[in-house]
Amino acid sequence: MDENQFDSSLGGREHLPQEANSLRFATGRSIEIAAMTENILRPNKTKLIFQTLPVHMRRRVMSHNCKRLPRKLREAHLEQLKKSGLPPKQKRPSRKYRRRPGNLLSEYIRRQRRIFWLETHIWHAKRFHMIERWGYKIAYAPCDKAFRACYRATSAHCLIQDISYLIPIQITGPIGTIKKSFTTMTKQECGLSICAKANITGCREGSVHLYKPEQYPYGYIGKVDYLWEVCNEIFGTLWLFVHPAFSEEVKAILTKLFILTNLHYCSDDKYIVPTKKKKPIENLNQEENVNIIFLPNVLNRFRLTGPKSHAIMASSLICVQQNQDLKNNEWVSLLKDNDTNIELEEKSSYWQMLKEVRSSAELPPRLVLGLIVKDPRLSRPARRTKAIKETTCNNKLNSLLNIPNFAASSPLWNLNIHENMKSKMLSNTQFIERITKTQIVPGEIFENDPVIQSVPIILVQRPGSQDAKLKKIGYGCGWDIIMPSGYGLPFWQTLIMFGARAGGLREFESIALEMGECYMPPDCNSGIQNEIRIEKELKEKYFRLPPNKRVNYIKLAINSPFRCLWKILLKDWCNEQIQEFYVLRDKHTLQKLQESVDKKRPLSEWTQGNSCLIPVYLQIVKKGHMNCHAIICLPKLGDFEETAITEPLHNDPNARLRKEMRQSHRTHIKSVKRKNVKLKKRANKGIRVVPCIKKTSKIVPSEYVMKMRNLWLPPNVENVRNLCSREVLGYVSQGAFSFSEARSCGVGYIAYNALRTLLENGLNRVLIRNTSSRTYRMAILHIIVS
Repeated sequence: MDENQFDSSLGGREHLPQEANSLRFATGRSIEIAAMTENILRPNKTKLIFQTLPVHMRRRVMSHNCKRLPRKLREAHLEQLKKSGLPPKQKRPSRKYRRRPGNLLSEYIRRQRRIFWLETHIWHAKRFHMIERWGYKIAYAPCDKAFRACYRATSAHCLIQDISYLIPIQITGPIGTIKKSFTTMTKQECGLSICAKANITGCREGSVHLYKPEQYPYGYIGKVDYLWEVCNEIFGTLWLFVHPAFSEEVKAILTKLFILTNLHYCSDDKYIVPTKKKKPIENLNQEENVNIIFLPNVLNRFRLTGPKSHAIMASSLICVQQNQDLKNNEWVSLLKDNDTNIELEEKSSYWQMLKEVRSSAELPPRLVLGLIVKDPRLSRPARRTKAIKETTCNNKLNSLLNIPNFAASSPLWNLNIHENMKSKMLSNTQFIERITKTQIVPGEIFENDPVIQSVPIILVQRPGSQDAKLKKIGYGCGWDIIMPSGYGLPFWQTLIMFGARAGGLREFESIALEMGECYMPPDCNSGIQNEIRIEKELKEKYFRLPPNKRVNYIKLAINSPFRCLWKILLKDWCNEQIQEFYVLRDKHTLQKLQESVDKKRPLSEWTQGNSCLIPVYLQIVKKGHMNCHAIICLPKLGDFEETAITEPLHNDPNARLRKEMRQSHRTHIKSVKRKNVKLKKRANKGIRVVPCIKKTSKIVPSEYVMKMRNLWLPPNVENVRNLCSREVLGYVSQGAFSFSEARSCGVGYIAYNALRTLLENGLNRVLIRNTSSRTYRMAILHIIVS
């Protein structure tokens, strides 16, 4: 039986009024409102107010400064502070300690004399941990503990990084001469050459491995990206983007290779760090007609990674469509006659077609597009928003596979316009004043203001992962945007306001690990210097611990816990001294090795294999974690049946010596203290005394400390292969938990002869053991081909 309704209009007995007095209604429930307010302001939960915030919004200063919290939580936070006692008010410091420099810009210039700042340095310094690396002050990691958030940005959203520290080198001259010179530094076995047909037109960016002239496969320098300007078949201009870790090495080789008359630079340092010495502009080889210009700090380059990077670029960039919009820009008049035809309408329509795709991974790989866009501050939203791309079915998307010839041309190649653009750029104050003056309708911005100049940029598409065996297709895709100096911060803030998450140098390492790529390989000078730096930092951290908290690596059969001993490893596997080694990068040979690993097919002997390292990608099969400097070991036949494989404890012959040295040192210190007490008493009586021990420097370790450190970590290592119960095949250079694989993964290198032994035993899996553990973990082995 149905229950009777309450309202009379629905068949009930009660007649409800048609209107209600809100004041009377609220008065009748004032007790309920007061009780609810009391529960909000004085919660019974033990969690503090600032602990209810997400992790990235928490700050340590919140515990004694309520103004660092959102406004709606301040009152409740003060109530909690009253219960525990308000912190005492600090005395206001003297005004002279709070005084800022008279000219803040000159103060920043003074601080850049020793190490250079990027244009986004001030923005990063407030939000990131900053480190000094390669002569630059670089952002390492955000302060908001957002490691997982940065990974989510690369896989599902957008991560932006400032890579303006890459040094561009411009080479202008006959293509045949450039090709002939670079033939001695590159090999086609490692990939396409620098004058490949796919890249010579300028429509695609290329990358190439550089070696010292005529030293392949030894003498590896590093990997560089390059761009060609749209040119004829005879003459062309090449941009090399060189990492600062090996830029000096590349400069020295190019100077010798092209027999340059003078070593000169072209940079915008005079706008940043004024010096008395004026730097020349270019290098010149008059016989070959080759011109080389080094361009540090002339260009800015940002890297956007993730599927949403395309939507952010589409929302941030407004293309100039007509030549009339550029008639008041002075930099246009500085272009040469053959550069004035910049094809604005064609490029604008082509960019509109590109904006229709869902992700940049759908576009032609390494696509280069030169655009002229309006000032990015015109498109910046008032509040931070997420750029959402509405996908539409467009039948013209198939035509995007063919890149038009006009796509890559850009006025940015003309170096004459850079100085003029920087001088005519409006500051933020001038920009706001101009917008306020020309804003007729509130909220509407006049985009075609002739005073606000447009900016030429170059977009470079990155396809991401292309190996389906290792990663999902398209992971790591995105865009690189190249712009002139001075416009770094306006572009950066606009991209951030459209939803991009900022990352630092740590994210470069994590993205390389997620994609299974080699980062700072060990056969180049930059990789060796990086290993030395890491070893020094880890050693200092290790010896800062008290002795009872240190890991005894001698008992764990680890003789080099903080550095990979590649030469000793190769010596043990070939029974001869190794003076120089190299990492194999021949794609055809690496593919054959991968086929042999898949089929467990033995390898043949190779004359150059004694000094060869094979790059591998490792994945833990079950549970376990893989750290840097972990050892890669050869499994025994019975290891596949055992559930837990453990290394037995080894004897430490230095333990007794350390104990005796420590006791004798304590006895010596006590005797010295007694003598100092006696000397102090004699000094108080007026007798002249000489102290027993001279004060030593705190920076330089004492003789006792050095001996003790050598007993903890013996410096002379002669063998690594047969040190533990399983033979060592190689080392893990970079290892961590991979979010894309949901297990621990790593990138490492093994000796070629060690891989031969592994396959001769009919195995294609290896054992992994961390330097601070006795447990071995089974791992899958993949050869890194790309």
